[in-house]
Amino acid sequence: MIGEQAKKVAAHVDSARQWQLLMDVATYGARQDGGVDRPALSDHDVAARNHLVDWARARGLAVYQDDAANLFIRLEGRNPDLPPLLMGSHLDSQPTGGKFDGAYGVIAACEVLAAMQDAGIHPERPVEAVSWTNEEGSRFLPGATGSSAFAGSRDLADMRARQTVDGCHVGEEIDKVIAATRASRRPLAGAGAFAHLEAHIEQGPILEREKTRIGIVEGIQGVMRLRITIDGEAAHAGTTPHALRKDAVVAMAKVITALDPLTREAEDVLRLTFGRIEVQPNVPNTVPESAILTIDLRHPSAAEIERVYALIEEAAVRHAAPCSARVERISKVDPVSFPEHVLAAIQASAAALGEPARRMVSGAGHDSLHLARICPTGMVFVPCERGISHNPLEAASLDDLATGTRVLAATAMTILDSGKV
Repeated sequence: MIGEQAKKVAAHVDSARQWQLLMDVATYGARQDGGVDRPALSDHDVAARNHLVDWARARGLAVYQDDAANLFIRLEGRNPDLPPLLMGSHLDSQPTGGKFDGAYGVIAACEVLAAMQDAGIHPERPVEAVSWTNEEGSRFLPGATGSSAFAGSRDLADMRARQTVDGCHVGEEIDKVIAATRASRRPLAGAGAFAHLEAHIEQGPILEREKTRIGIVEGIQGVMRLRITIDGEAAHAGTTPHALRKDAVVAMAKVITALDPLTREAEDVLRLTFGRIEVQPNVPNTVPESAILTIDLRHPSAAEIERVYALIEEAAVRHAAPCSARVERISKVDPVSFPEHVLAAIQASAAALGEPARRMVSGAGHDSLHLARICPTGMVFVPCERGISHNPLEAASLDDLATGTRVLAATAMTILDSGKV
């Protein structure tokens, strides 16, 4: 069961108002094909941030930003010294992104604040909508820069020292964005976090296929990124017999062919992706002397990720012969599980609003993965058309988005009313 205030706030969610703000934000970095290209810390990113700043101030809400350029829109609580309930996602997109990935979660959080105001709710503690910096990682790595810095899982100074793909210094870009964003400064993680909620399109086909409008995310699977380097020997393409070649590309093909069936499973939970291939010298008349292959490995179990990593390491060395192979870890993020009482609050909210819901694990990473390490966290998924995401064709309906926001609003009020999580 949920309280009357939770139902009241959910009833004040305005689907047209939310859609309009979402479409307004989509104009910043709009592509001609209907998609969005809004890299983190770009001019388009700044423009989208300032649009929300103006929207917030027009409603009498305070706006802050921290040292990681995370943007916070604050509905003040009766006790402003209490850590706030945070809700949010990110505004940056992939270069060939859509209107909804990330941005929906930020706009949904803003709409919840507006619905609380319209419902006359004055919460005990502050409630903040957040746009976390550089979740996508398309312009610079690591992704989830802002949320991981806020949570303390990565060092901001280290991330500031890196370069963007377009040759800029990350620290300088962060400083430029902070200077250009019309929001007050506060220290990184200065307000803390009571809990964190995130609404997001599913980025998969399950909810649409099952005609279910609410996904209750139980957790986010872990991800390990690997680099396999295969060293062969450059040789003339026309004069070197096959029996004498150490062809790095042929060796790489054998490794991929061996790994693909080895990592398949009946449950189809494990995700193994061969994402990037680099070949040297990469000319048509020379046997390749080296090949570099990156692997994206994901699973809800940290132990299973380690097991598959060991399998990859052994198989790469064995199948690359007569070339040599070495496997390196580029990065690893452990999976997280969200607490049952937060899941139950989402479930109760959906049920009270007459919306069937199903539990699921997120295959994609999100800012909530980092927030979950410092505070109780939950995520609400809504369907997206054909499960398409990171694509200009990304689409979600006004009604589905509004339903997700109503569940988000009711969940936020349920957590606030409990006084503890």
